[in-house]
Amino acid sequence: MPALKKRYYQKIDEEVYSAILDNGMSLSIIKKKGFLEKAAFLSTNFGALDNHFYIDGELQSYPAGIAHFLEHKLFEDEQGRDVTLDFVKLGADVNAFTTLDKTTYYFSTLDHFEESLELLLKFTSKFTSSEDAVNHEKRIIEQEINMYQDDPDYRVYLGCLQSLYPNTILGRDIAGSVDSIEKITVNDLEDNFDCFYRPANCHLVLVGDFDVEDIYTFVNEKQSEFTLPERIVEKEKNPIESDVQKLDSLQMEIFISKLAIGFKSVPFTDNRMRENILVQLLFNLLFGWTSPYYQKWYAEGKIDESVSIEYEVSSRYSFVIMTMDTAEPIRMSSLIRQVMTSADKKRLLTDEALDLQKKALYGEFLRSLDNIQNLGSQYLAYFENDKTYFDFGQELMGITYKELKDFLNHYLANMEITDFVVFPK
Repeated sequence: MPALKKRYYQKIDEEVYSAILDNGMSLSIIKKKGFLEKAAFLSTNFGALDNHFYIDGELQSYPAGIAHFLEHKLFEDEQGRDVTLDFVKLGADVNAFTTLDKTTYYFSTLDHFEESLELLLKFTSKFTSSEDAVNHEKRIIEQEINMYQDDPDYRVYLGCLQSLYPNTILGRDIAGSVDSIEKITVNDLEDNFDCFYRPANCHLVLVGDFDVEDIYTFVNEKQSEFTLPERIVEKEKNPIESDVQKLDSLQMEIFISKLAIGFKSVPFTDNRMRENILVQLLFNLLFGWTSPYYQKWYAEGKIDESVSIEYEVSSRYSFVIMTMDTAEPIRMSSLIRQVMTSADKKRLLTDEALDLQKKALYGEFLRSLDNIQNLGSQYLAYFENDKTYFDFGQELMGITYKELKDFLNHYLANMEITDFVVFPK
């Protein structure tokens, strides 16, 4: 059994134990002393963007939405039963989500942790289904897709993303479309499961007050039953590129217009965590609730508390989408563009303002460490090479005024902007 490696983060008093199991699975155990709740997260590096990949150098292509579809189907056992019922009997709350690059299954519980963990490992280790069952699931996912078509917040966000990356997989819904999921077959699902749900492509994260050696032995014994021959699967690595569609809109039965402004750029650094922090700092300084622009627009009634800023950064894409309810979407779009392209914004990027924003983000980081479910998700999201989410605070506080200014200049030199508006009918 491979030896566990301990890493202690003294400043925030957090400890993590990690190992690569004999079957290739990555394991991280985050010990939270004194916590009653425990949680487990099993994540595979397979997300919505991965419908094109290579096996032995040969390109494989599948319909959009297949990762999300497979997430749904794994919750059915051989008899077609929902495995959620087994977790409920143990008092565990189980769920899953698919992102652009990962699919994650997780549960949290106060009791029967090992039994629940065994269930999690078991139902994600095999796929069995039939064409009839797959066709039945298509109707369920179609309903889910159609339901979101009536959600104006969803439509404005996705519309903006589609304008940033038109005719690309990034501009598609994570669930795919009614047309794309109709093309998915049981063989497609089996192929994708076989490629991506291998232990070497998975990361298991356990969070709670464990006896570390005992839980490690338990996981290793359970995973020793699940070994597969090596298979080389290469995900697409090229940047996602497409000409931006400058403006688009639609009408819905809503009371007030919804505006989304999308910003697309290219990576500034290979350090994804640092890039993510730089993006957050820049946009929070310019448009966060402490910004004088935000305060002015709020006082004038141009915006309200609905303003949201979402960030996505990877080696293949980098975008920010701001959304808001506003009675003046065209005017607000013009004002935000002026801020991004004018020299006036440099007066906001002072040492004092940066220090205040860094402290605010650091406070959010510390609070997140006491939320077990959020901690597990963030740990998986930021896990890369030798860095983990526990390095976030150190990375954040190490950012200087000069670095942020250099990042701003880089961002402006490579930035593209688009708008999407949902108008009232």
